[in-house]
Amino acid sequence: MAIIYAYKNRGFTKDFQILKADSSVIIPQSNDKIRAVVGRVGRLGTALADAQFSVDSDADTDNGSSFSKNSPTSGKNRLRIDASDLTFDPGVYTLFLDYFDNADVGEWKNVDRQIFILEDT
Repeated sequence: MAIIYAYKNRGFTKDFQILKADSSVIIPQSNDKIRAVVGRVGRLGTALADAQFSVDSDADTDNGSSFSKNSPTSGKNRLRIDASDLTFDPGVYTLFLDYFDNADVGEWKNVDRQIFILEDT
């Protein structure tokens, strides 16, 4: 788990890799999806109680934020959050990284969580 700092009303870009338990890299295939959600963990530890931002590899947000399956050789996936999507209240959140393996049972799986701190500018 890492700490990620972002600033209110400023754009943010970060590359992520999805890893298996043995630390080998998962390379999302053409029908697979990846998703990033910034929010707070719900009572049961899985459901989001307070989602502030969400984007997946299928569609950009209206403001142009995106999560792209960037490099098929390295497995690096690029999350880009536009400044206009970082307008929610500053504070400590969780960045959830989810993976949808189309060949698997067809459900989203949480593959990583990062501490996401949004600071005021």
